[in-house]
Amino acid sequence: MKEWNCVQVGHHKNIGKTIEQWQQNGWQLHTYQAQGSPAIVNHYLLFEREE
Repeated sequence: MKEWNCVQVGHHKNIGKTIEQWQQNGWQLHTYQAQGSPAIVNHYLLFEREE
């Protein structure tokens, strides 16, 4: 069975570092999505791992 966790990243400069930290803890990036307006964009990373 898989475990899922969604992480919100406020600035695109932090996406790579966030992915790296989660992968070091055994998580794999499943989906990436960005939403918002040109002034404010939120980035959502959905991670998965086997339990």
